[in-house]
Amino acid sequence: MPQDKSINAFSCLASLLVFIACSGTTSLAAETRSSSPLPANGAPLTWERAIQLAIEKQPLIKVAEHEALESQALVKQIESANYPQVTGIYSSSGGNTRVLANLGISGSLPKPTNYLTTPGIRVDLLITDFGQTAHRILSQKSLAASAEQAVMTAKALTILNVEQAYLNCLKQQRLVDIAREVMNERELIRQQTEAFYRRDLRSKLDLDFASVEANRAEVVLIKAQNNLVLAFSALNTAMGFQGRGDYLLDQPVRPATPNVSPETLVQEALNQRPELLGSKDRIQAAEEALQAARALRFGSVTGIGTAGYTWWGREENPAGNGVVNPGAQLGWYGLGVTSAVPLYTGGRIEGQIEEADARRGETQAATRSIANDIVLQVAQAYLGRLTAEQQIKVSEEKVAHAREALTLARERYKAGLGSILDVTTATTDLLSAEVGLAEALYDFRASEAALAYATGAEYARY
Repeated sequence: MPQDKSINAFSCLASLLVFIACSGTTSLAAETRSSSPLPANGAPLTWERAIQLAIEKQPLIKVAEHEALESQALVKQIESANYPQVTGIYSSSGGNTRVLANLGISGSLPKPTNYLTTPGIRVDLLITDFGQTAHRILSQKSLAASAEQAVMTAKALTILNVEQAYLNCLKQQRLVDIAREVMNERELIRQQTEAFYRRDLRSKLDLDFASVEANRAEVVLIKAQNNLVLAFSALNTAMGFQGRGDYLLDQPVRPATPNVSPETLVQEALNQRPELLGSKDRIQAAEEALQAARALRFGSVTGIGTAGYTWWGREENPAGNGVVNPGAQLGWYGLGVTSAVPLYTGGRIEGQIEEADARRGETQAATRSIANDIVLQVAQAYLGRLTAEQQIKVSEEKVAHAREALTLARERYKAGLGSILDVTTATTDLLSAEVGLAEALYDFRASEAALAYATGAEYARY
């Protein structure tokens, strides 16, 4: 029979494990179905959609969210000290041990207790610990608020990474188009040079030089295409997906950035950046932890209540005499109050107070460091946007001049007034000018995204 019971218990345990595993698999599958899938290659992917996918799938945000849930669960654990702790106890003793009034097991007695059995309930209640638990609760609540700000920080950083990756894809696409145009241009020059060579109007050297430049342009195109593939892979990583992609991107239309002073932007950043707000919450948590450490000096007052029912399961027959106790049963209850005050702890409480005070100072210094970094980020983003805006104007003029120079060099070459070197040099200058313009345009957009992140204004939109 005991073996049959063991087999039945094992079967029940196995069934329970299978049920839990199936439930976990079902919930994971349901979560996978409910989440948005990765767009297929060649599918449109808008600016807003990329950011929404990243907020939904980015593991960094998920990590921060679970850490926030962990902090909230710790608040519940600490708050439980303010409520009665009810414990059901079943005690059974034999020989020279006995069940105590608080439903514990005591040591030896002068005579056997003869299988004393007591089921009961014990209730423990913290009457007061002079603010220690209250300050610990406030400290953990501040840490939970800081963890929620950490979620916002991860969200803001994810949005910035997606925006920069998206803009980099657009820039690389533009560079691929430029490289393809240059390759077509140099191939056209090579064909013209070959036609002139066959008519003995140009030397073999011109044809070889034009062929080398055409091959070089093809290599540049291949590199640009590879960089585009890497840019799409980086975009997938920023969105929280694996692997490479190839999407139809749109040109994002951002709201016009208001023309405000750097001082105003700095003030907005200091008021809105989530990592700074979370650091201020950690300062408050350190303050409360210091108060909780100081409250350790005053000890605590606790109450206890017990109720049980006791059976004596065997007769007492000492030394062969007659039966002294034929067995009995008794219901009982008890109440009590305990006060504990630390008189000497060897410096333990003082060390805890010093630790809490040092942690408060550390958190305050870290907060000042974060604020300094934020001010620097705002200044860098603001000046970067101004620089990119000025570079756009210069690059547009440079592209216009390079186009005119290429047209003139091509016509001079056809008329026999210029060399092939003039044409290739003009083509190289135009390539450089167009690349510089593309980089300036997308650097300006990236600087706007960086400025929105630095001021803490972007993540609130999502």
